[in-house]
Amino acid sequence: MLESHGASRILASFHDIVPNWIFAGLYFPDEFLKENSNSVKAVLKAIEKAFVFISENEALAREYLPKYTGIKKDICMIAALREYGSPREPMDRINFQRSLMIDYGYIKSDVPIETMIDYRYLSQ
Repeated sequence: MLESHGASRILASFHDIVPNWIFAGLYFPDEFLKENSNSVKAVLKAIEKAFVFISENEALAREYLPKYTGIKKDICMIAALREYGSPREPMDRINFQRSLMIDYGYIKSDVPIETMIDYRYLSQ
């Protein structure tokens, strides 16, 4: 992808530098979870199913990217895709990322994230 934008070569990818970086998560207010727990479970189940589809059908999955991202097909066919594993992230990885964010000044202290993580809506 970088070559198509003028870069001559990639020295290292982001995942070479910090493997398995957690880029995003889903957040729902407590009230929403109480009122819509079945919908939340259904959405999470669909996301997990999509991750399996992507890992088992990478070429076909890439065909959908232009429609939903607006990125040209030739770029979508060569762009790096994140490897998806378990949606349950190990606390040591989360704590490592938090320490990097503190070290580089993105957050000021050890924000207590443990109370924000709730995997009970994921399928077993």
